[in-house]
Amino acid sequence: METILIATDFSSAARNATQYGFELSKAINAKVILFNAYQLPSSHPESLVYLPPVDLEKSSYEQLANEAEYFDSHSTVLLETKCQCGPVGEAIRSVATENNVSFIVLGMKQAGKEFRKYIGSTVTLLSKQSSIPLIVVPEEAKFCKFKSIAFASDINSKTDISILAPLKKIAVTFNSGVSVVRVIKKSMNEQTERLLKSERLDWYLACLNHSFEYLKEENVAKALNKFVKENAVDLVAVIPHQHNLMEKLFNRSVTKDLIFHTHVPLLIISEKETQEPGANFSIYDSSYSPGIY
Repeated sequence: METILIATDFSSAARNATQYGFELSKAINAKVILFNAYQLPSSHPESLVYLPPVDLEKSSYEQLANEAEYFDSHSTVLLETKCQCGPVGEAIRSVATENNVSFIVLGMKQAGKEFRKYIGSTVTLLSKQSSIPLIVVPEEAKFCKFKSIAFASDINSKTDISILAPLKKIAVTFNSGVSVVRVIKKSMNEQTERLLKSERLDWYLACLNHSFEYLKEENVAKALNKFVKENAVDLVAVIPHQHNLMEKLFNRSVTKDLIFHTHVPLLIISEKETQEPGANFSIYDSSYSPGIY
């Protein structure tokens, strides 16, 4: 049985993602771990509120129980609640790894400094460090079966193609159509880009209804979001590259742009080549290898 970890801080954005995660778990018959990372109170002498760690843990479990009762009062999902003290990103990654999780579901707030702080401290951190796929749910997104998936791709030969197993698993489960989207900038030769279409990826997705789409635009995230809107896409899949320092200084992050501007959930898959906890899907052939945004 697959396991989904739903991370919550009990905010409105997180509660929307919790609802989304429960619906997803029912659709794929997965177990849910509902998780909260709590922080120790300030030790500053002027701090007016202090709760000992044992009370913080108790409060966290009580809130998790309330959430579970609210979203699944009839216990239709196999559920476990967990909490852990520590930095949010590290705690999520630790619990997800220990429990062989297949997907981590997180919500994101869409306005203000809180949103930017959340993205910087949690989603961005996890997208760089977690070997487990993330499903990032915008605050207003509602769950629906994935009829259409857009996969943002810039294929190369350095990464094992088996990392696409989570994407393939979702597409097979929901009988989704998959659009492999390649954004061609003005400085690139369109004919050459079309000729470089990955035969490996074509083969790997052969069991799916898939197509290759080429968009001409300088801003990759803008082009992808326009494609998503025009084609009623239900999920966008991306694989962030691990940039070195110089690349970080001179290149915008497509993944981060998408996180800030998308209105549909993102599936963020690590390009790490190590065997991942939760990657217990059918891997048909590991001899092919794409690299993605």
